[in-house]
Amino acid sequence: MAPLPPKPGVKGASSAPLDARAREELERQDRHRTEELLDACEKVEEELEKLKGRFELYFLGIDRREPAREREEMKRRVARLKGEFTRNTGLRFRIETLHARFISYERMWTRSAREKEEGTYRRDLIRARRKAELEAKRGGEKRQDAKTAGASPPQEAAAPAAGVPAPVAVAPAPTSEPGPIVPAAVVPTPAEAKRPLPVPAPRPAPPRAAPPLPSGMSEQQLRALYEAYVAAKKRCNEDVSRVSYDALAKSVAKQVPELIAKYKAKTVEFKVVIKDGHAILKAVPRT
Repeated sequence: MAPLPPKPGVKGASSAPLDARAREELERQDRHRTEELLDACEKVEEELEKLKGRFELYFLGIDRREPAREREEMKRRVARLKGEFTRNTGLRFRIETLHARFISYERMWTRSAREKEEGTYRRDLIRARRKAELEAKRGGEKRQDAKTAGASPPQEAAAPAAGVPAPVAVAPAPTSEPGPIVPAAVVPTPAEAKRPLPVPAPRPAPPRAAPPLPSGMSEQQLRALYEAYVAAKKRCNEDVSRVSYDALAKSVAKQVPELIAKYKAKTVEFKVVIKDGHAILKAVPRT
């Protein structure tokens, strides 16, 4: 007897088409999940850089409150992102790198906050030393001014010394015709002749013009960006002797209108990133 054909729904009847459709559905879901994780990763990276700037402002003394609540929220988001499963090797490497970067930042923030509480934070010590030197310099100038003001001027002789003729006023001889009036010449005494002439006070140097501020940025934000840029260069062992606040302010002020016109953005934000072992400023147009 010939074998009966397989019935619909029985195993082996249409297994190949079902496997193909299942693989296509899995691949579609995997692509969709990968796109979602990429968007989430970009948002977390952007928020992490903003949080880093907030901590820089706090350690510089511009912000009085430590962003501890924002740090805990960022810690939960990074841990949640690290726990997601993906078959994309590049995305997995990016997530691992983001997690390692956050761990490094968190350790640095914890150490700096502990030093700030103990009074051993390097920036606070440098600021206190500069303040003490400035106060000592001002105190020395005040003591010097008080000493100069308290010194009595040399007393003039009440009467001419013996043998020294008194000042004589020489008037022109009278004439019959009126002429120009000539002032009388006064002959100084020997003591007055030896007295040094007064030295005019030096003119103060004209105040230096402040660098232009970029559109949408305050001076505090620009100085915080400069401090973060210098700190990043020092961590990368780069030379910061030629990095000045005025040069950075002029460069940023020049780039902002060009980037706004180019990308039709409302504002432009700048952040410090480390690329290939070098600290650079990265502009982020915001539409």
